[in-house]
Amino acid sequence: MFEFLNRRRRPARPVEIIGEVEIARPAADVYALIDWADPRNAKRATGNRVTGISGNPGRFDMVTPMLADFTFEFLVTCEEPHSRYAFGCVIRPQFGPMEHTHETYGFESLGADRCRVTLTTETRFDAGLSRRAYAAEVATMATSVQSALQKLKLQAEHGADFAKAVEGNVLL
Repeated sequence: MFEFLNRRRRPARPVEIIGEVEIARPAADVYALIDWADPRNAKRATGNRVTGISGNPGRFDMVTPMLADFTFEFLVTCEEPHSRYAFGCVIRPQFGPMEHTHETYGFESLGADRCRVTLTTETRFDAGLSRRAYAAEVATMATSVQSALQKLKLQAEHGADFAKAVEGNVLL
């Protein structure tokens, strides 16, 4: 009867979601699509504005046309060329209940022309989310991880124009 007084809150620890995909391109080519400093970065190639922050190596801001009022702030935490790349991200102003994410990409060569990419995403949400809202946010993040990997695969194998069309939900 007084269920509203007894709401259970979300766990305080970050949520970890792991996904992987095989891509028919060498690890070095796919790594370049993730590296914020590389001119071939996937987000740059699909029309987002990515800028390095002067005097702050490893720090990048991204503004996407779809969410022009928000800035995605990235801080690179690990760079092992063609093997591992990681970064943290916050959105300013905060967008929804997500406080922070940390993404780690692992690259495993499967031969001269293909690789496996594993994405581990750790996400921290606002305190105070109900368990139901928390579960919905975790499901959204799981979907986002799989979507990011599929877009990466499409861009690596078919190019930026194809990835732009998919991102805009317009297939050529």
